[in-house]
Amino acid sequence: MTRFILALIRLIALAFSFMLSTLAAAAFVTFALFLGAETEWLRNDPGVAFGSVGFTFAAWLEISHILFAPFLVYVVIAEPARLTGLITNTLIGGGFAVVYMVMTPYVFDLPYSQQEVWTAALAAGFIGGFIHWMLAGNRAGHWMGPAKISAQSEDAL
Repeated sequence: MTRFILALIRLIALAFSFMLSTLAAAAFVTFALFLGAETEWLRNDPGVAFGSVGFTFAAWLEISHILFAPFLVYVVIAEPARLTGLITNTLIGGGFAVVYMVMTPYVFDLPYSQQEVWTAALAAGFIGGFIHWMLAGNRAGHWMGPAKISAQSEDAL
């Protein structure tokens, strides 16, 4: 029964981590690409602030919609394998950004080149992977108990 409760708590933590990491990625894309990291717009025109918040949530829903299934596949692999590394989770986040950009081949009418859009998306993926690692990725597989000792290492003892 305790394993069931631990697994349930882990699922809640993973869902919370997915929500916040995709929100962080969407916020980064909003402020890096569309606002150009310039905060004067937000102070001078409250409509821009409201619009950027609206765009952030729309981008968040889009990112979450596209990346939910790949995240589930990652969780199914990462939990038993106990992938707890910072670099691993950050690179997986970058991989998710590549998956997103490949799965949504929109023609952007932006004042940015395609390379700049891909760079911003990749950076947003790295940020999302880092946020996931901070919230839940660093504890992958801990709910299953201690790792089993392999037969080969038992012979060495």
